[in-house]
Amino acid sequence: MGKRRESLHPYIFLSPALAVIFLLAIYPFAFMIYITFNSLTATTGPDFIGLANYFRIPTDKLFWDTLRVTLIFVGSTLAIELALGIGLALLLERRFKGKRIILPIIYIPMIITPVAIGLTYRMLLDAVFGPVNYFLSFFGVRDIEWVASTRYSLLSIILIDVWQWTPFVFLIVSAGLQSIPAENIEASLLDGASYWQRLRYITFDFLKPYLLVILLIRTIDAFKFIDIIYTVTGGGPGTSSTTLSFYGYIVAFVRWDVGYAATVSLILFFIVLIPSILFIRILSRR
Repeated sequence: MGKRRESLHPYIFLSPALAVIFLLAIYPFAFMIYITFNSLTATTGPDFIGLANYFRIPTDKLFWDTLRVTLIFVGSTLAIELALGIGLALLLERRFKGKRIILPIIYIPMIITPVAIGLTYRMLLDAVFGPVNYFLSFFGVRDIEWVASTRYSLLSIILIDVWQWTPFVFLIVSAGLQSIPAENIEASLLDGASYWQRLRYITFDFLKPYLLVILLIRTIDAFKFIDIIYTVTGGGPGTSSTTLSFYGYIVAFVRWDVGYAATVSLILFFIVLIPSILFIRILSRR
């Protein structure tokens, strides 16, 4: 009898956490799946329509346009942030005067709330009164509509995200660099390895799991990116800066077509799930 009670102890201690997970994650997700099979608006309750919401996806031009924008945004931000974060970490790896002052400054964008960043950059990128265009005018560049043009709106969002989250990549890569055993570096120096050889065969080999963690976290974050878009461009002009997550927001809270919005969100979930599973499997193997 005593052994039975002891075997139940783990489940008893885990039950509050499991209850929270069920209430905050599992139940809402299950309810969202249920909603995809219904027509639900602000004025009507759930009305079962089967797979009608799913059949709308292939003919929804806005869905495919926003998916294209999303893939461009995710691919661009991940590539630029990885390149800048790794380069910055390698550059600041050595000790030098002023390093303790520079590091906190680098981390500042990561800790500012996204809405504050969005509102600040909306003023900075203003075509008429913004300081960005003012300084660019000294180099002969004039009248760039950063926010109000289809040519530059997505670029503006990408640059803001890069500014905000490159410090995150820098932080993880810096931690990875600290984990490289000193004896490996010393052995490579004794063998006459060049800097680039040490970088390729030692540094990046130790950094692989850290880079996979960065890719996993930043991929998930980039796909659900919405707050900066809302405050800076509003998804416009047209759909030039509308990602799939922001499109789901518009369908749900502007058109009040909640059933179809849930369908869009569920498809986005599976799009994000595929690379996430791939990264997790690679990490598990290591």
